[in-house]
Amino acid sequence: MMEDRTEKLVEKLVENQDAIERLIDKIIMLEKTGAIDTLADLASFVKVAEDTLSDEIIKKNAELVANLGLISAKFTSDNALRLIDAVGDAICRCDKEPEPVGVTGLLKALNDPDVKYALGFLINVAKALGKALRERA
Repeated sequence: MMEDRTEKLVEKLVENQDAIERLIDKIIMLEKTGAIDTLADLASFVKVAEDTLSDEIIKKNAELVANLGLISAKFTSDNALRLIDAVGDAICRCDKEPEPVGVTGLLKALNDPDVKYALGFLINVAKALGKALRERA
């Protein structure tokens, strides 16, 4: 009985020798590159996700992904990208720690053309935000 199984196994190995060699080469490549550890970690993650996620959680996550898509579309508009780029530039240009500003310092800052421009922008955003919030109320 055991000899029959062994003979069938040897026959199968011989018949599929090329495919088995290619598979072994791929396993060796995965091991040498460390990708096999990543695959094992990924498989563990999928198993944990499968064991812990309920249908309700999966449904909520699907809704979240759909909402993120809608929000993402808004944040990739030309205006949004221009604002994000400008905020990034502004943060990079702040090379010193901010100092506390009192009323006098605030009034003095209001004479700066860049501060005036930024405040104008913020007032436009505040107006649009107020309108959007009232529309959703």
